[in-house]
Amino acid sequence: MGTAQQAMTPGRTTLLDAVNTLLVNIGEQPVSSLENEQIQDSRIAQQTLLEFHKDGQTRGWSWNREEAYPFSKDSLTGEVEVPSSVMSWSVDPYQLNGRFVLRGTRVYDKQIRSFSIPDDVVPIKADVIWLLSWDQSPEAYNRWTTIRSARVFATRMLGSDSLTQYTAVDEQAALTELMRVEYNQSQPNSLTGGPGMVPIPTYSPELGLLRGVHGGVSIG
Repeated sequence: MGTAQQAMTPGRTTLLDAVNTLLVNIGEQPVSSLENEQIQDSRIAQQTLLEFHKDGQTRGWSWNREEAYPFSKDSLTGEVEVPSSVMSWSVDPYQLNGRFVLRGTRVYDKQIRSFSIPDDVVPIKADVIWLLSWDQSPEAYNRWTTIRSARVFATRMLGSDSLTQYTAVDEQAALTELMRVEYNQSQPNSLTGGPGMVPIPTYSPELGLLRGVHGGVSIG
């Protein structure tokens, strides 16, 4: 990922900025470009950043997770191809009874043991987690990734993080800010499940009594 793919929006940390943060953190000189592959420390710093940028996204955030995303099949092959940028793919187990799974980048039908998907079940809707680039990710996430990577990078390069600028406290502070931004954006709600979701029924004592009267199973 070179400078041509970096964000030019004022106020955002570019990948070059983050790489230089890692370099300065171990006492090295910053670089003016990421295109020079001859600078080994710069190359390792960039690899470390992208490693943790990917690792942190696997948990799924409000900005890289989608529910019931539709996937159609190719008219020529009859297969459903999933983009390589999908980190996690899962269908509703209650709706399709675990029939479809992802193998590589193709959807496999366990019922008929084939990658050829029948017409009557497409499009297949799945919950997905996308791997987003540095520029597509929120600034708070990139900031947390930078500090997290800086500590690991220093340990790998120097053998100790005691001589670096960033500490576990800095990393925790960045994570706290990231979680604040996440909560503001996702607006989690224990009653509704979030924006656009159907309200989840809360506990109703009268329903429990009705179940008892009609011989149903009550929750104790």
